Amino acid sequence: MIAIKTSLKSKFIFVMLLFGDIVFFLAALVITKFALSGVSEEFIGPQSIIPPLAVLFFFFMMYDLYSAQIDSVFNILIATILSVAASTVVSIILVLVFRKENIPVLIWVVRFVILEAVMVTWRVFAASRIKKSGRQLRILIIESMDNTSRLARKLKYASNYGRESTYYIINPNSKEEIDIILNEKLEGFDQVFVSPAIPYDIKNQIETKAFILRKDVSFLAGLAGITTMRGDIVQLDDTPVIQKHPLVITKWQKLIKRAFDIVVSLILVVITLPVFVLCAIAIKLDSKGPVFYKQERYTIGKKRFNVLKFRTMVEDAEKFGAQLATEDDPRITKVGKVLRAMRLDELPQLYNILLGSMSVVGPRPERPIFADEFSQKVKNYDMRYYVKAGLTGYAQVYGKYNTRVSDKILMDLIYISRYSFLLDIKLILLTVKTMFVKSATEGIDEERDRELCSIERERKRRQETLKLLGLRGTENEDIDNNTGVQL
Repeated sequence: MIAIKTSLKSKFIFVMLLFGDIVFFLAALVITKFALSGVSEEFIGPQSIIPPLAVLFFFFMMYDLYSAQIDSVFNILIATILSVAASTVVSIILVLVFRKENIPVLIWVVRFVILEAVMVTWRVFAASRIKKSGRQLRILIIESMDNTSRLARKLKYASNYGRESTYYIINPNSKEEIDIILNEKLEGFDQVFVSPAIPYDIKNQIETKAFILRKDVSFLAGLAGITTMRGDIVQLDDTPVIQKHPLVITKWQKLIKRAFDIVVSLILVVITLPVFVLCAIAIKLDSKGPVFYKQERYTIGKKRFNVLKFRTMVEDAEKFGAQLATEDDPRITKVGKVLRAMRLDELPQLYNILLGSMSVVGPRPERPIFADEFSQKVKNYDMRYYVKAGLTGYAQVYGKYNTRVSDKILMDLIYISRYSFLLDIKLILLTVKTMFVKSATEGIDEERDRELCSIERERKRRQETLKLLGLRGTENEDIDNNTGVQL
């Protein structure tokens, strides 16, 4: 019953937000009409309302602003500002193309400011009300003590508003603990997340019981099960069959993607030309050395190419050999920190995209010296070479600075398995937002890190107990003992 109410609440919130967006969008145009004299009635006519409103709705959908799970107010603020700006640009383009009269720049500026003020105020108010209304969703995360998953532990501390998470470790060999989950724990939660470390038969029991209780069940993705991400249920006579598909992009998808890459990169090169000049001047004034630097990377089919980037480190930063950059790397210059924080150091890669070595969206191009090492240690690592390396991507948007390599690879493979032109558009828009949202590049804070360590100590203590009882758990070490590289 709780799950049904939660679903109804989500639908109600979607309708409420959509209705509010329309009302306040129209209100902003009416305010602009009365604030300025001499504006024609066409300014608030259907041709001036429907297209920009449709664009606003599209951007709000891409930024997940119709979700019942409220993100931080700052994220909503940034997403709303960007969406309104895009809507205004579309309005200007339509006027220039389809109407002969010239609307003064002042009118566009006033309209933009009023629209931003009204929509941001409405959206921030709505978010605060949704956040305060009702109780938080109760999330149960089920983990195995034999082989813990960092994905499950990180999920508990994910900073999503509207969620109250409980982390429960079970011994998969204990029928008593499994019965407690099935007969007592599940009923007290709205949603259930199951770690990939839980054995298959126990997953089935949890799923069946949760469905009986009408609760959503989510299975955390793992690299070992990545091949199940693309599949259809088909009928073979009277027998249903699950047909799995390889992680490939079709020829038509590749053609559309390449055409999109050329158009977008050309437009961005023209638009960002002043930024290129400013970055170059800042780099030269800040430290000795060239403005750009080339470095060998891998792309589709594990082909090598030279990636072009703005220099963000001191000259001869790798005179003692190749090193992975760290969050507070002393080799990074003052200007380099700013460029990295705003992702501007990646801009020269637009020329790699024009040349066909890269795509706008795709897995991050990695250096051969590190990629070859990771491919030996991370399962399915080389599957990321099924597509071209990208300027931005799924892992760059949803990952953080200290996200493990294996987690980033999982995100890359999720991108390939779910590829669509619309997904590329969404990732590009989210990339723009991450330029203004610092949390996208931050790691786990100290308090959460201490709690994660506490959980890890508890897991090890329980494993020691198992060993004393003659039972042996399996370890899944995430850090290579020889190199210290966190995988």
